[in-house]
Amino acid sequence: MLNNYHDESRPSRVTVAFEDSALSFMLLKDATFEDLADRLDRLGELHCGKPIAIEVKFAAASDVRRSPMRD
Repeated sequence: MLNNYHDESRPSRVTVAFEDSALSFMLLKDATFEDLADRLDRLGELHCGKPIAIEVKFAAASDVRRSPMRD
């Protein structure tokens, strides 16, 4: 099984596409999905409604350890 852990030194990046534009921003390390939803809602008010695509790239640890897969 692949054991991933969050790298606290690198924030996660969110890219959002609206009908009129796209933008990216960094998430705070302690942000929740509720925080993200609130931010997307506020951004939607500034653009043409709700996002048409959302990509979240969570910060990945540079030192990922692998262990054997178990049943």
